[in-house]
Amino acid sequence: MRNSDKPFVVYRRGPGSFTIVPRGAKGWAQLGGWLVLLAGLVGWFVMHAETYGDQPEFVHGLVLFCAGLIAWTVCAIWWMLSRGEVVEVAELIRQKQYERRKQRRSK
Repeated sequence: MRNSDKPFVVYRRGPGSFTIVPRGAKGWAQLGGWLVLLAGLVGWFVMHAETYGDQPEFVHGLVLFCAGLIAWTVCAIWWMLSRGEVVEVAELIRQKQYERRKQRRSK
């Protein structure tokens, strides 16, 4: 897959700092799919909380919900990182500075 066809853009600022942005209809559709999965998880927890809100079984549902939320987050980030064009912000800033210097020198 060419970089221009990838549905996400990943802006890397450092080892653990990044921002993922959807690109085009394909990226927004995939992000929407992940949000639908999250909505299903939240919907299940709401029904569970209404049913077992004052019983000891509520804690089991809460633990399952938290585990599901962590799994959803890790999988969604992994999915988007593997399908995203990586842009190194430090290199982008250096390149823009170089172009500005080049324009100043040519004047």
